Amino acid sequence: MKLNHIRPARVFIRIASFIRLHLTILIVAIIVGFLGYLGYQGLSLLNHMHVKPQDLLSFLGTPSQNLDSTNGVTNILILGIRGEGDDSPNLADTMIVLSYDHNTKIPTLISIPRDLWVPSLQAKINSAYYYGEEASPGAGIKMAQAAVLEDIGLPINYTAVVNFTIFKETIDLLGGIDINVNPGFTDNLFPIPGMENAQPESARYETISFATGSAHMNGDTALNFVRSRHAVGEEGTDFARSRRQQQVISAIKSKMLTPAFLLDKNKLDAFFSILDRNLKTNIPQSLYPTLAKAALDSKNIPVRSITFSNLPDSNGITILYNPPANQYKGVYVLIPKDNNWTALKKYIDNLLKGKQ
Repeated sequence: MKLNHIRPARVFIRIASFIRLHLTILIVAIIVGFLGYLGYQGLSLLNHMHVKPQDLLSFLGTPSQNLDSTNGVTNILILGIRGEGDDSPNLADTMIVLSYDHNTKIPTLISIPRDLWVPSLQAKINSAYYYGEEASPGAGIKMAQAAVLEDIGLPINYTAVVNFTIFKETIDLLGGIDINVNPGFTDNLFPIPGMENAQPESARYETISFATGSAHMNGDTALNFVRSRHAVGEEGTDFARSRRQQQVISAIKSKMLTPAFLLDKNKLDAFFSILDRNLKTNIPQSLYPTLAKAALDSKNIPVRSITFSNLPDSNGITILYNPPANQYKGVYVLIPKDNNWTALKKYIDNLLKGKQ
C-alpha cells in the first residue's frame, strides 16, 4: 500500500476528550489524536488532509463497519524510528501496537521489546522495517507487520512510522516539560550524533547524567532521557527506557491539554507542521473520521498497557529469556522461555482477553 504523508488539520472541538485519553502515548496521539481538531476551523481545512466532506459521514457510523479488523479487533502498529542524522535511521527504537476491540471498545497498548528475535529474519524485530526499506523503499511497513505477526501472533491492520524529531520539536514548542527523575542515573556511553565512526572510539560517546528529583527538560534533554541505554544497573535496560518514555509522554500530554496550547493558533499550526514533516502512514485519510469516532466511543474506558520482560510478572510468570549471545550472532536478544513461541502468543492473547 502506498505510504501517504499526513497533512495538518484540526477537527471537531468535541474530540478534546479523545485527545485527553490517547495522548497517554504521544505517538498514538499523533496518528489519531490530532483528528480531534477536524472541523475546529471548518471545512476549509479538509483539503490539507485530503479528507473529502463525504468521508465525514463515516463519523456517524460504527468503526467496525469501516476499519479493517481481525475477529473484531483492529491493530495499529506504531514504529518510532531514529530518523535522518543517525547511522541507522530506519531502525525502530520504539514499537507499540494499539489494539482496539470493537466489541468491548477497550484500547490496549502493547510495547514490543526491540530485542525480540525474529526467527525468519534471523535478526531482532527492531530491524524489520530497516531490512524492508533496504530491499525496496516502501516495503518496510509490510516487513515490520509480518515480523509482529510471526513473533506475537497479532495481525496488523495499519501502521504508522514516526521519527524522534517529533518528540524533540513538540517539547520545545511546549516550552519544555517537567519530569520527576527517580532514580537518577549516569550514562557514560551515550552516542554523539554524527560521530558514529570517529576515532578513537571514545570520541563517539559523551557522558550524560540525570540527578534524582524534579527537572525541567527541553527537547534535546528529554530525548536523551528516554533514549539512554547504557546506564549502570536497571536504568540501563530497555524496560527502564520504556518507563521513562511513559513519563515524558505523560508530561507532554499535561502541557498539550491546556487552553494555552489548544487555543493558540500559531502553536497548533506549528504542531501540525511537525507532524507533516515526520509522520508516514498507510492509514487512508478517508478513515480519519472513523478513528476519531472509535476514540470517542472509548473515551471513558481506561487504556490498558501490556509490557514484556525477562523478569517475573505480577503473577510470577517469566515469559521472555535472554539466551547466550554466541547462539544469536553474538548479540543480546530476547526469545520466549524454552523457545516456546506458541506460549508467548497465548500469553499475549490471554492478557488481551483479561485472563491474567
